[in-house]
Amino acid sequence: MATKEAKVLSFQVVHGTSKFDVRLELPPEEAGDTLCVKHLMDEVYRRTDIPPDAQRLIYKGRSLKDGDEELNKPSPVDDENTREMKSVEETYEKEAKKLGDITYELDGIHRGYLDKEKRSDATKALEKRLASVAESLMRLLEKLDALRFEETNKGARGKRKSLVDKIQVLLNRVDGLSRGPSPDAKLSNS
Repeated sequence: MATKEAKVLSFQVVHGTSKFDVRLELPPEEAGDTLCVKHLMDEVYRRTDIPPDAQRLIYKGRSLKDGDEELNKPSPVDDENTREMKSVEETYEKEAKKLGDITYELDGIHRGYLDKEKRSDATKALEKRLASVAESLMRLLEKLDALRFEETNKGARGKRKSLVDKIQVLLNRVDGLSRGPSPDAKLSNS
């Protein structure tokens, strides 16, 4: 059964230079159904005398042509944002793995598992990799910040927030590793 939200929708329709508000309600004889493009087309026809087959309707960034299509389904913008968020999540996993590898190598250096002659070069290389991970994580935060989800899409909004929090945790780890070992820790010189 359709929700109450699916039975009443409000729009602002623009026709030429005139604008008018349309409030669509599901006709009583169609109780239990959802509002479709045909309902909007019928209302636009009543107000503008433009037959449905000559109308060009755009809703939530998409062109509406199929009269049986539901009006309240997720927009393609949300679908695109969801795909982008999945891409960010995959990149986050790769960067987390890189950071883990860097942490492991730095730990080995600080424990003295590498010859003195090689430590400086290895540390510089790891610092560059660490800076690269930090830059990549910042780009991921920018991508997430650019994503916009409808107010009703609480699942995607929550997932975005969770991903931002995870990235910030990794950035804090990067900051800690960039500062180097604590003053109490001593690099083994032997």
